[in-house]
Amino acid sequence: MYAFVIYGISKIELYCETLGYGTFMWRVGSILLRDLFINMIMVIGFISILSQLIKKYEIRNSSSIRSNIMIGVVAGLLGLIIMILSIDPTGTTILNFRNVIITLAAIYGGTISVIICGLMVSLFRIVYFGINMPSVFGAILVGIVVVGCGLITRLNIRTTLKWIYTTLYNLTFSSVFLTILIKDKINIIHFLLIYWGMNCLIAFLIAYYSDYCLMANSLFRKLQFDSTKDFLTGLNNVRNFDNLFNYAIKNAKEKKEHLSLLMIDIDFFKKINDTYGHSKGDIVLYELGKILSENCRSFDIVSRNGGEEFTVLLIDCPKAQAIQIAERIRFSVETHTFILSIETLIKITVSIGVASYPEITNEVENLLERADISLYAAKYAGRNKVCTNNQNVC
Repeated sequence: MYAFVIYGISKIELYCETLGYGTFMWRVGSILLRDLFINMIMVIGFISILSQLIKKYEIRNSSSIRSNIMIGVVAGLLGLIIMILSIDPTGTTILNFRNVIITLAAIYGGTISVIICGLMVSLFRIVYFGINMPSVFGAILVGIVVVGCGLITRLNIRTTLKWIYTTLYNLTFSSVFLTILIKDKINIIHFLLIYWGMNCLIAFLIAYYSDYCLMANSLFRKLQFDSTKDFLTGLNNVRNFDNLFNYAIKNAKEKKEHLSLLMIDIDFFKKINDTYGHSKGDIVLYELGKILSENCRSFDIVSRNGGEEFTVLLIDCPKAQAIQIAERIRFSVETHTFILSIETLIKITVSIGVASYPEITNEVENLLERADISLYAAKYAGRNKVCTNNQNVC
């Protein structure tokens, strides 16, 4: 694509030179188009790489201060790279897409991001190119752009309109400064037309591509979440449980730690579905998931393994403590009122099977099987019980 654009520009220049019309301006314009196109490819390539690096994180205006600082710094670094590749078509003024990068920071990072980005760009502009009139004017322009973009992006309007307003705002002030700095007043209109056209093009492409990358990353995170979490309760699903369970087994062996597993089943859950309907049964499952999470330690692994069956993997937890946690869960469920509707309040109970390594089984790989046996022992003993199946004691 790059070769095609350069070839097209060279043909236009040759044709205009043959006609003897505007040779100098077209030569400057062709160089300007070529170098701006290179800048545009650099910006899009940078965004592509960055989107892959941050695809696990959600980037939005309401992100944390830490995220906003990160966005500002990254955008500032991109601005520095763009400035190093700046274009000097007249010998007195450099051109680049730093204003578009500042807009990018403002829209996706907010006030903190755009201020950080603007400061980095302004300081680098003076340090790298030296203190002179264009540098001072450039720093002033960056300040005007930062203030304007910061205010525009705070408006409660669509992102598309933010891009349009900020682009027009930036181009207006940039044109004023360029008109002052460029000495060739005869061809200034042609020069500004090329500059406006390329800036509008890059702003459109960056706006479109940035939204595309954010949407793709959002879908990636959703698919990643859906592949590991239960859709109803938000707990780990059975696939993720298997992965975490295998890792916990390996860790318990290597560190010689205790490992306990609770297997939990709702008593007479089929009767709830038959009486109140499956949608009400889903309410019970969701509420039970919350109770399990609230009554376990923060690093314990709570999962819904299917239907009304749940598990809690207790990391570095001996048998006595596992039984205490199981009893706390059983009591919390028994005393909890499940609200199915304004008129319908019900109570439920759960049966819990406990297995612990190495107290109940010396083979940590058998933990799941022993917990399952303990669960059946709890149901056989009358339900609403905690059993360890250690000599069939509940």
